[in-house]
Amino acid sequence: MSSFARTRALGPGSKPSPVASPFLTVRLLHAIAGFAEAYGWPFFAAISVVFAWGHLSGMGSRHLDHDELFTFYIAQAPSLRQLFTLTHTIDLHPPLSYLFVRASFAIFGVSSWSCRLPFLLAFLGFSALLFHFLSRLLSPLYGLMAVLIVWTSPYAHLATEARSYSMILCFTSLMMASWYRLIDEEHRGSRTWALTTLIAGGFGLLLSHVLGVLAYAAFFYAESIRYWIRRKPDWRLWLALSLPLISFVTYLTLLRHGTSILFSEWSQASPRRLAICYWEHLRFLVTPLTILLFLAAVWPLSSKGTARRSASWAAYISLRWLLLFLLLVPLEIEILFAHAGTAFYERYGVVALLPCAVLPAIFLARRTQCDRRAAGCMVILLAVLLIFDTFGKSWLTEQLSNLARPAVAAKLMYVLALPPIAPPALKQPSVPPGLQQQLSAAPTILQLGALEPSLPFVAGNAPTFLELAQYQNADLTNRLYLLTDHAAAAAIVHATAFDNYELVRTAFPIGGQVESYCTFLHRQPRFLVLGGYNHPDTWLLKKLEMDGAKLAIVGRYDDEVIEEHSIYEVLVVNDTCHN
Repeated sequence: MSSFARTRALGPGSKPSPVASPFLTVRLLHAIAGFAEAYGWPFFAAISVVFAWGHLSGMGSRHLDHDELFTFYIAQAPSLRQLFTLTHTIDLHPPLSYLFVRASFAIFGVSSWSCRLPFLLAFLGFSALLFHFLSRLLSPLYGLMAVLIVWTSPYAHLATEARSYSMILCFTSLMMASWYRLIDEEHRGSRTWALTTLIAGGFGLLLSHVLGVLAYAAFFYAESIRYWIRRKPDWRLWLALSLPLISFVTYLTLLRHGTSILFSEWSQASPRRLAICYWEHLRFLVTPLTILLFLAAVWPLSSKGTARRSASWAAYISLRWLLLFLLLVPLEIEILFAHAGTAFYERYGVVALLPCAVLPAIFLARRTQCDRRAAGCMVILLAVLLIFDTFGKSWLTEQLSNLARPAVAAKLMYVLALPPIAPPALKQPSVPPGLQQQLSAAPTILQLGALEPSLPFVAGNAPTFLELAQYQNADLTNRLYLLTDHAAAAAIVHATAFDNYELVRTAFPIGGQVESYCTFLHRQPRFLVLGGYNHPDTWLLKKLEMDGAKLAIVGRYDDEVIEEHSIYEVLVVNDTCHN
């Protein structure tokens, strides 16, 4: 009897064939994918609540850092006129984010939580727009896939940072969704709403951050390519893209500042910083993207999905170019800032997160003909890995250590969890051996105000000064100083961004005093400094050593925000300050 006959002869109560198991798995995957596709928005809401909660829980308890304190205080300006003045004299940013925070303060009261709330809402809005866009373009499963990539990114922490980066993402995604609806020729009917949201997104983007100009320019590039394909201008769309350019009037005063400021080598634009910026978008996606490439290669050989409607060719090509231009924004910033000698930080290129989330979904959809099983596989994988990385890493680490040797467990952890791989840290200047030995033996100081209360307390740099002035009690702030010396800052660390910090001290209601280095040393032969000898932006300790002062480390101060942790006692010998 043949194997086929033996199989047919088995009765209803016989043991099922092993071949049935894969089919059950496929059917289960089909069912899960179909359910997620039918209830896409509830799934999106669940993802947003689960993964935003970890950020939300620490939003009120975490101290505002130096840059966030600028947002905090400018939003509290006594009048709108003064708020606008501070945005082009103190912080050099368009005013929209400060106005949102001001409104949040008016509704919820002044706190770190209400200061960060508008930016969390903007990030959630970005996620919702991304989901909506891909749901209409492909299917809700691909929208969920992109949202999970967004929450996986290290840049997700910007959801609760009181700076305008999440607003850049929100308004760029609003423009993308509106623009694509306008150019997709299969969408007939009134265009008024899409034109209105496109204009609103343009104004929001340009009024949120100066660097929003480069993301905004990407839409002009993409629309130019669509015009080249169609040979027919869309005048209403061009007008809608051009109207927000009125926002440039808020940039006129910004462009007059900062041209003579020096920035340290550590913070300047460089190929290494550009590589870090792009790698931050991808480093937690090594395993998912590897599996995605495998599915994209194998799926067409083993399955034929049901193709959804295809967008017009001109619209699809234009969308690809738009995503490419947005992906190139960090490179554009790098080139501009390298030419100007301006500081470049990885978060400046955050708009590249949008194409990094959308392109994998589009690529997989095209390779699998929008087969929802392939998208379902990626959604489940991303959700599991993100849950492990967010909530279950300690449990996973313990289980793997029980199952395998440490070396093997580490490799398994790399594959199963989201691997926190980052480029090596930039090499810092060395600390003199004597100070390094003192640092190793220094005690931890819990209360800075109780340490030598009769001595002046000097912050090593401006961020440390502002954070101490904000969070320490009067015992410390009454004797807190920030010292300035343009020549020393330029010569020692090539960083003069904080030379005029007395303007900040005057504008913000904080304690402490800003004083000239030599004026202070003429009056104070002995004082304490909270600073880092090898901090890239701190010139003070090296300058003191050059002037013959004696340095001794008396303690360490650990804080979640302040970057400098070493507490020095300084003794000035024979008033050796060199003007």
